[in-house]
Amino acid sequence: MGKLIYGLFLSPEQMNLQTISARQKRGVILGIFLGIIAVIVIGYLLAPTLIYDQWIWKYYWGPVVADASGHQVAFHGVVAQEGYTLLSEITYGIILVCALYGLYKLLKKLEISIDWYFCLALFPYILFGPVTRVLEDTSYFADPLVYWFISPLIYFQTTLYVLIFLFLGYYLSKKAFTRGKTLCILLSVFVLIDGFYTLLWVLGIHYGASIIEPGYFFLLSVVAFLPLLYRFIKKQTMTVNTVIFSGGLLVVLPCFFLIGRWITGGQWSGSYGNYVNVLLLVIGIVALIITIVNLIAWVYRKHESIVVYKNPLNLSMLAGHLIDGITSYISIYDPLQFGLPSYIEKHPASNGLMELWPPLFPIVKFILIIVVIYVFDVVYKKELEKYSRLVNLLKIGIFILGVSPGLRDLLRVTMGV
Repeated sequence: MGKLIYGLFLSPEQMNLQTISARQKRGVILGIFLGIIAVIVIGYLLAPTLIYDQWIWKYYWGPVVADASGHQVAFHGVVAQEGYTLLSEITYGIILVCALYGLYKLLKKLEISIDWYFCLALFPYILFGPVTRVLEDTSYFADPLVYWFISPLIYFQTTLYVLIFLFLGYYLSKKAFTRGKTLCILLSVFVLIDGFYTLLWVLGIHYGASIIEPGYFFLLSVVAFLPLLYRFIKKQTMTVNTVIFSGGLLVVLPCFFLIGRWITGGQWSGSYGNYVNVLLLVIGIVALIITIVNLIAWVYRKHESIVVYKNPLNLSMLAGHLIDGITSYISIYDPLQFGLPSYIEKHPASNGLMELWPPLFPIVKFILIIVVIYVFDVVYKKELEKYSRLVNLLKIGIFILGVSPGLRDLLRVTMGV
């Protein structure tokens, strides 16, 4: 009745506009995006110095080139520094929000659950970003490949890998192939990747400073394939999460192999030495704090406002940001006098906190995540129940924002880069 009464006060033009807007929402969004691109292109053609030199180069592309070079760079007299600017952080934050929303709509359309198991499936890709950034810090990659392993381009690359294996897993699950045929298709994909890698080796195409021999790459592929083989042996249905996870292992294990080679003495550039003690210290502190939080939540599990801190996804968010905060504090201020090389904080906000009091950054991170969990799972629990997919995706995004820079910094210190 309310809708009928409301409709009586709408003109035919208003009703038609509402119908068109609902039906062509995607077209409007695409039009806005293309319009922004067109404005930038036209602006560049009319005023290249203003659009490119003073904006794109100074705030976006220049810092990427500076990061790859390891020092400030200049273009037409405009100097760009390493790290993020306030404007770039805001821009990347907006892009991240839009990307998360787009991923949320895609997963909802594909009817893929966003939960702790989905987060586990994404874990290799989450590791891929910081691990490859550390390799870039060691001057592993050469131009122009190096730019693909610097943020924000590394995140676009990682998203591409996720989508490839997500769609592969979704296709196999919807086609309802037999378990044997599904395994054969996945095995064929892995063999093709191995074959392509062998071809690069035979042709002498070098992608980095230290090349992984095909034999080692095949062994890493076998390890990545084990989760798929396990589900086949156990006569379990091949899930989208398993395909995503195995694909992620195939992507990230070679990177860990290279880091292992570096730590064990096979270094390809200069280093200040290995600091495995810092790695153990940070992981130990984070594990201790997470254990205490989990224990408190278990003791008071009958209290709804406390038991939420036992949730694995919530603990992951907390652990990711603790790694970031504690690593930043230890690597920059070296409170235990490990003799660490000099590091600086590139993010303006976190740098400001540590200038006030060095331990303030990890403390604020801890409190902030505790509050975020409380808001999501206690204050607005009922209101957000029907948006569980979106809430869990936001939690995964928050986890990535913490663990990605944190792990990169931790590995940099460990490897003496």
